Amino acid sequence: MKKHFLITFLVIISTTFLNTSKAQTFHFEAINAYWKMIEPLKKGDSLSHETFEKFLSLEPNQIYIKNQGFIKDYLKRLRKAIEVVYMPQNSEILKTRVAAIEKDPASFWLTYKVYVYKQNEKVLRDFQSKLGSQEYIETSYQNTFSMLPKYLQVKDKNINIYPLGIENDAIAGSGTVIATLWTLYNADKIQKGALLGHEMHHVLRKPLDFKNVEKKDEGLMYFLNVVLNEGSADMIDKPTNLANEDVLPYGLSLRDFLIPQADSIISVVNNNIIELKNSGDKIIKTEKDYRNLIQWTSGHKPGYFMADIILRNGYKNQLLKNIQNPFQFIYLYNKAAKKDKKNPPLFADESIKYIQIMEKKYWPTRYN
Repeated sequence: MKKHFLITFLVIISTTFLNTSKAQTFHFEAINAYWKMIEPLKKGDSLSHETFEKFLSLEPNQIYIKNQGFIKDYLKRLRKAIEVVYMPQNSEILKTRVAAIEKDPASFWLTYKVYVYKQNEKVLRDFQSKLGSQEYIETSYQNTFSMLPKYLQVKDKNINIYPLGIENDAIAGSGTVIATLWTLYNADKIQKGALLGHEMHHVLRKPLDFKNVEKKDEGLMYFLNVVLNEGSADMIDKPTNLANEDVLPYGLSLRDFLIPQADSIISVVNNNIIELKNSGDKIIKTEKDYRNLIQWTSGHKPGYFMADIILRNGYKNQLLKNIQNPFQFIYLYNKAAKKDKKNPPLFADESIKYIQIMEKKYWPTRYN
């Protein structure tokens, strides 16, 4: 699979949120607006710039677009792809593109991402009608609770969930979950409520906000926080995803996203810490440096790799006990990695001592 075309279940924490006081529920305004928008196109009408902009201006769509960093040119091409897929006068163009897509979906990636909604409209609408039921929400909570300690297994009635009709991704933050319908549908074929459970984990884990972090520590603190945040949540849905990749459509499998280079990233981080320490805190890696290092995966890489090793070697209970502590995540990884038969890379004693110093500095009221 071509890496630059891979759209994944990235769970990127949104820095904005929807102002709402409604009880925890699914909100279908955005997905219903999509179904409404495409109806005139099926009869030959074009998708005007104004209509498309009105659709994109819906708050869940806006949050998603900003989170993903979609530029105007991308959105313009998305509008054209929607016209190609749904307007009957473009049937010959679509036929040519579908033939190419069947060989390689990446050949017309935007068209492919729209076409799956057309091709699967009935099944997606049926799936949508079943979302929001109490049974579905309960199942999602069961998935979330599987990676939380008892004291955090508390249902949050203020979580608001917004399915979208574009793209195939999911984000969560500030009590809001936004997930594309295509992503939810395919994830549920493998494990019902797992993707939503993953998303809600980000909310219920209640990640701690480390304030007044020194400039020299900002990059490393970013890394420590995101690998715990995504690695722990990944244990809810990624193992079943990887075990059932054969039933997932193109763009939704994760092996190429989660696994390659995860071990080498850990080695680089270890070297960064040693270099920082030995330079007297003069050789500093910034947050951007660490974002580049983890390949802008928001912590999935190498978070999944590290959490998987922790669980495989019998330290799940210890991880749950320290689910909010990013420093303990590193210590647990090192302890598990020393037992692991695959001999994954370790953080050197020198690095661990430096992280312990950071823990005492930024975890003063919780440090034992």
